[in-house]
Amino acid sequence: MPDAVSLRRESIDLEALLLCREYLYTLFHKLFGGTPDEAMVALVLSKTTRDVVEEYAGDDPSMRGLGRFLANLDKCVDRAVLLDQARDEYTRLFIGPGELPCQPMESPYLTHEPAIFQENTLAVRTLYREHGLELKRLMRIPDDHVATMCGFMGLEAARSVVELRAGHLQSLAEALREQQAFVRDHMLTWLDDFARCARRSKTAVLYPQMIEALAAFVRNDAVLLSESAFWAEEGIAANGEVAAGGLGALPNSPETTAFAEVSEALATLKRVCPYGIEDHELASISA
Repeated sequence: MPDAVSLRRESIDLEALLLCREYLYTLFHKLFGGTPDEAMVALVLSKTTRDVVEEYAGDDPSMRGLGRFLANLDKCVDRAVLLDQARDEYTRLFIGPGELPCQPMESPYLTHEPAIFQENTLAVRTLYREHGLELKRLMRIPDDHVATMCGFMGLEAARSVVELRAGHLQSLAEALREQQAFVRDHMLTWLDDFARCARRSKTAVLYPQMIEALAAFVRNDAVLLSESAFWAEEGIAANGEVAAGGLGALPNSPETTAFAEVSEALATLKRVCPYGIEDHELASISA
């Protein structure tokens, strides 16, 4: 079991990973939830995004492949051309007209029925409500749409960062276990199938690769959430439910500077509003 010193040291590594997953879930939320614009493409191809992917990737070849893909795309493709092609690809995969080649929501993959508002859709809606959240534009799109799921996980990831920094180990462990359950029950269930289907798209400019990257990210995230929750539970056993003085990077440390850069980029990402993203935004029920 970690003592207070070990807990602090290990919490800095965990803070980095929690920030990375908040950034990546937010990125996928914005990318899959609205028609891409110049600001969105710039963020996808930014050095910060590549740095976050590298930090999170560890030894996973799929995540490292995402970093290489983004770097090559940035070097080899004219941004204006990429934007036009990405818009066409997004429209074909996520909007239409006509039948979509791959449904971007969970329910059809579970039931093999084409209807989009199904029993599972309501189950996911209930889960959001249990966390005090609801779609801003309820009934416009299914609650189990991939963009909304990523948005939900981004919000929950942000909550985990807050709990860690406050040293609230009990709340952190509970939040991580809840996120682990959501990934297990509502993301691992279909994203690999969605990615395989998207790979059959007549173009592979950006979105098939990014859908495949999300599927790989979620598989890794399931492991991270399990291990991080166990770490928090071990910390509770050794140090109590609350770590005095909080956890994570100490003020004025090199890590704090690095984390501030990611947080600033994350704030910029949250302000980007690609057309259509409002249909996938969750808001507090009490707001």
